[in-house]
Amino acid sequence: MMLIVGAGVAGLSCAIAAARAGVEATLVTPGVLRPSADAGLAALAGGNTAMAQGGIAAAVGEDDTAADHAADTVAAGAGLVDPRAAHVLTAEGAEAMRAMLAGGFPADRDASGRLSLGLEAAHRRARIVHAGEDRTGAALHAFLAREVLEFVRRGLIRLTERTSLDSLLTDSGAVSGAVLRDAAGHRVTVRAGAVVLATGGYAALYPRTSNHAGARGEGIVQAAHAGAVVADLEFVQFHPTVLAGTGFLISEAVRGAGAVLRDGSGERFMTAVHAAAELAPRDVVARTMHRVLRQRGEDAVWLDATGIEVAGGSGTLARRFPSITAATRAQGFDWTREPVPVAPAAHYTMGGVATDLEARTTVPGLFAAGEVASTGVHGANRLASNSLLEGLVFGARAGRAAADYLDAGGSGAGSWANDTGMLAELSAAASVFEEVPVTVADPSWDLAPTGADARGPNSQIAAVSELSAVSAAVAAGLGIERDATGIDAVRRDCASLPGHAAQLATMVAQSAASRTESRGAHQRADHPATDPAQAVRQGWVARSTPHRSAGDDHRAQFATPLRSLAAC
Repeated sequence: MMLIVGAGVAGLSCAIAAARAGVEATLVTPGVLRPSADAGLAALAGGNTAMAQGGIAAAVGEDDTAADHAADTVAAGAGLVDPRAAHVLTAEGAEAMRAMLAGGFPADRDASGRLSLGLEAAHRRARIVHAGEDRTGAALHAFLAREVLEFVRRGLIRLTERTSLDSLLTDSGAVSGAVLRDAAGHRVTVRAGAVVLATGGYAALYPRTSNHAGARGEGIVQAAHAGAVVADLEFVQFHPTVLAGTGFLISEAVRGAGAVLRDGSGERFMTAVHAAAELAPRDVVARTMHRVLRQRGEDAVWLDATGIEVAGGSGTLARRFPSITAATRAQGFDWTREPVPVAPAAHYTMGGVATDLEARTTVPGLFAAGEVASTGVHGANRLASNSLLEGLVFGARAGRAAADYLDAGGSGAGSWANDTGMLAELSAAASVFEEVPVTVADPSWDLAPTGADARGPNSQIAAVSELSAVSAAVAAGLGIERDATGIDAVRRDCASLPGHAAQLATMVAQSAASRTESRGAHQRADHPATDPAQAVRQGWVARSTPHRSAGDDHRAQFATPLRSLAAC
């Protein structure tokens, strides 16, 4: 049986691929996938996917190619993108998008029926597909969920809602299942021949974030606890334009449509920094905003979209960006007539569980897809609107690879063959995980609780306090600009704190400390230059991954340089 944890774009795509392969699969989500009377917006499954305003980057335009899209992806990643991963993403992504369009995906179109493709930062041409204007994520999630629920109705997928991952089970070095926690706090044990993590990233560790509150990296931590290698944790992308005082993101598509950034005196400042101005790579825009705010002692700069309204006529902003219009209005702003205050916020985490191009981790039977994974496709700085595409492409790849692994009897042939000595060169970090006392009497799926959580009535209060302390430390030491003093403070402050958030913060700090250069989303004030020699420094190793040869030999290796790996 395949267990899939998470029901965003990657988890849903994985479940669909598994069902199409005829493999028994169970999809677990902490939210609810099926609409119900008591399911409020906060309980809906999908997390960051359903919240995504930005579109899906795909080379489906008449003047576009997957090769051009791959080149833009590689350029945005500041030298750390695996070109093969970029090729897979863009080539299969274009195919996936065309298949969805043919299947009725409600993409936005102009009056003549042609796709309305948007432009975002660091793309050489307009290639962003939107649906419902600034509600693409919700439209994509609903589109995929309908197919999953049809498979559920037909008995091809088993769906378990309001349930989250507690820990992974291993047997002889391979994943053998998981311990889950239901909404009442009870633990249940699941035996599975393959487990796919699609649990998202960790940007919600930061107090100022655009993310769903659940995006705190639980899957990454539990994978590391099971022995999986993690990679690139120091690369945290800050979205430049989050409505000040809120977690509400103002899509980059607004700047693509012509909005500009101004400082407190009304001056447009990005034109002096980068040729693309407001459409420079996100790390450049966020870093510039951070410096402007620090120099002026202010909390926000100003996003001026009034020119879009003037050029398009009255009602243009409300038509093109209905969700953003409603959100700014709720905060007391009329963005058709005045700029709105924005500031950078933690948005996307490029690091995660290290995988090959088939979503396989270094632990046999464990797969990862979406933001929880580090595939090499984003490098040091994700290209705008590649995240939903990554979930579509690598989620489906995870489903197919896990199905192949099960078909092969779970022999371990689907895992990395680490005969290059990669793991031997990685430092082992101390674990602060609490072992879960679970007795497995029956290897089959059993929803009966194996015992309530007995941590006591004050445990939730303590957990909130611990998370607050971790968030404060992360914000202070692992923000847009870091230095050794701040990074060391994160490790020191989190060392005595229990729980996965503190452990993850420590892992991020360890990665940030070892990269003594500035690259992409990782900006070191004490090491401002990019250092090509980082590839051979202590703690940095070539990443080895298998690929399928004609003889299906999973041990064949190829190297991907400049990836940061750690055994945690």
